[in-house]
Amino acid sequence: MLCFHGFGEQADTFAPLARQLQDDYTIIAIDMPLHGQTRWNEGLLCTAEDIVGILDEIPALRGQKFLLAGFSMGGRVALSIYEQIPERVQKLILIAPDGMKINFWYWLATQTVMGNRLFKYLMKKPGPFFVTAHVLKRLGMINSGIYHYVTQYLRQRDMRNRLYTIWTTLRKIKPSIPVVQSTIRKYRTPAILIYGRYDRIIRYTTGLKFKKRTGEPCALHLLNCGHRVLQEKNATAIAALIR
Repeated sequence: MLCFHGFGEQADTFAPLARQLQDDYTIIAIDMPLHGQTRWNEGLLCTAEDIVGILDEIPALRGQKFLLAGFSMGGRVALSIYEQIPERVQKLILIAPDGMKINFWYWLATQTVMGNRLFKYLMKKPGPFFVTAHVLKRLGMINSGIYHYVTQYLRQRDMRNRLYTIWTTLRKIKPSIPVVQSTIRKYRTPAILIYGRYDRIIRYTTGLKFKKRTGEPCALHLLNCGHRVLQEKNATAIAALIR
């Protein structure tokens, strides 16, 4: 089972789940570019093709089929990998996955030249960013969960620099959800969606729409938690769903 973690985390995010599944699967969890012990020396660009190429360098995966799991930002990576090599994926496990819905602010910051320049400027001089975020929250254009997470995370300069670097580097990893859905149906790939019922960062309603449009191979499950789904207390339940 190949696993990809979320933003600002590392491979050991999957440790509680790996302990539950160690008798069932060989767990391979990878530090994403610019995370953990992985160093990325290819400039501010990493694509899904790059990651698939790296997978082929892992002896245990070479030519093999596998289960593919992704949490949060790692869900976007997993969706993109599945889009590239669906014939090798036996089961797709998406845990509070990013990438199913295009966030306007993320799109603006990473997919447009002017938006990316503004993003870089605001990460260096964040005063206007915090004022704007507060106004958008009051107008209901961003929810309180995202507002508190982002504003608390970005108080430190090194965190702001890290956010800019990671978002910009991974900007080309953007799965086509209609293609993913049709591919799941074509290959009859079991797709397991797992969300926190109280998650205010990535809401399960997005998963409901994905499931409805994908059809029978897709199942959705809710756990009584927020966005931090991969905790020790949830490991047994998640393992049971994967088995």
